[in-house]
Amino acid sequence: MLGGWKSSLMKIRYSERVITRFPVIFASDSFVGEGTVHNVSVPGCAVVSNRVVEAGTYLEMKVLMPDSSPSLCVELAKIRWKKGRRFGVEFIRMPGVDQVRLRRLIRRHREVKTATRLQHERMLHF
Repeated sequence: MLGGWKSSLMKIRYSERVITRFPVIFASDSFVGEGTVHNVSVPGCAVVSNRVVEAGTYLEMKVLMPDSSPSLCVELAKIRWKKGRRFGVEFIRMPGVDQVRLRRLIRRHREVKTATRLQHERMLHF
């Protein structure tokens, strides 16, 4: 019994999350909102917004990228959870070109993170 309780509290991340501060515009059948993507991974993201949303709502999203490239388009997403002004979104349908761009963004972030960590470790050894 304890094992089931413990496993229900522990969720394993199967994709690396990248900390971001990207502006986002999102829309459902009944509203339009804007916010900030605070982290992103291949399967989804976390958004902070003043717009009141409900878990289970389907959205279309446009994430504005920092390098002035075209917005990242999510044709279909679903709000999986919400807590206060923060909510989690699962990407359901995204054009192939945007999937590639998202994977590249995450890979670049991982490479920068690794390079920074290695540089920091080298500095500690001097």
